[in-house]
Amino acid sequence: MRLATPSGFATEVFLLEAPDRELLPEGAWTLVGDRRLREAWTRAGMPEPEHALWVSVPEEEKKLRTVIPWLEHWAQIPLHRDATVVALGGGVLSDLTGLAAALFLRGIAWQVWPTTLLAMADAALGGKTAADLAAGKNLVGAFHAPRRLVACTDLLAGLPERHLQNGLWELVKTALILGEMAWAQEMLQDGPLKVAWVERALAFKAGVVHRDPREAGERRLLNLGHTLGHALEAASGYRLLHGEAVGLGLLASCLLAEEQGLKAYPPGLIEALVRRLAPLAPQIAPWADCLPLLARDKKAARASGSSIEIQCILPRPGEPAVQRALPPEAWESSHARLLALLHQESARV
Repeated sequence: MRLATPSGFATEVFLLEAPDRELLPEGAWTLVGDRRLREAWTRAGMPEPEHALWVSVPEEEKKLRTVIPWLEHWAQIPLHRDATVVALGGGVLSDLTGLAAALFLRGIAWQVWPTTLLAMADAALGGKTAADLAAGKNLVGAFHAPRRLVACTDLLAGLPERHLQNGLWELVKTALILGEMAWAQEMLQDGPLKVAWVERALAFKAGVVHRDPREAGERRLLNLGHTLGHALEAASGYRLLHGEAVGLGLLASCLLAEEQGLKAYPPGLIEALVRRLAPLAPQIAPWADCLPLLARDKKAARASGSSIEIQCILPRPGEPAVQRALPPEAWESSHARLLALLHQESARV
């Protein structure tokens, strides 16, 4: 099924059950794929180009040094400007492949075939490609939209439960941005993933990206949960998965919104978030480890003098989320309340 996207949107979006070779590039193409997916790819009858790269890219290797050998390999083939690169894998691989495509010959076309729920719901759409620096996540990158996104739900079948839950948080994020409590509550219940959730999240993100491709305004809303989440992820030494860190960031954002005088979230939703996130409490780094990472957040800017402010996204029940410029220190009490709630829940069960 091809999803409806705004007229003129840079990426065609398809949501299918099984991979379809008809959606691969028509001309010259190569592939960068997660080596764990090679067997499933060929078993589905999908072709493997002669110069494909089958790689393993853990979160800690989301670095510029990882893509240099890929670029050298493409130059040796040689890959020309009319060729297309296909990315087959999760969010880290998709981000790096898109960045490599943006760099090679000053930009060649690429497609993304996301194979994790996290990548389908977030990383694969929008053209934000990136690598991490020692100072923080996604600090080097480029806007380079894929020509086509093909999400195949059959490729989720082998995902461990932890990784399905990891991706679910990006879907919950969408519901909280929209202020849709019923949808958020539905996704926080124990039950199977619904393809309709993915479809709705992709359609929403496509609209936002089309209206604000360079993240100058509305697109910042998609960072809900990511401000403190990125700091928690890095401070954990990446023991927290990205989506897990975003989930923690979502709960902290709800708490911060209340502290900032916005309408408090219904206790039932907070309780549902706490119940889901409680097992992650041991991975939450102390505040002193998070603060320096928040100060180096790519959304941080100098306000006046030496003070720093971050464009923080605050959710509101029943209403769309809002942006508010706040100092990094504003998150301290939310971090403390987050820890307290999760430890209380862990002790209770």
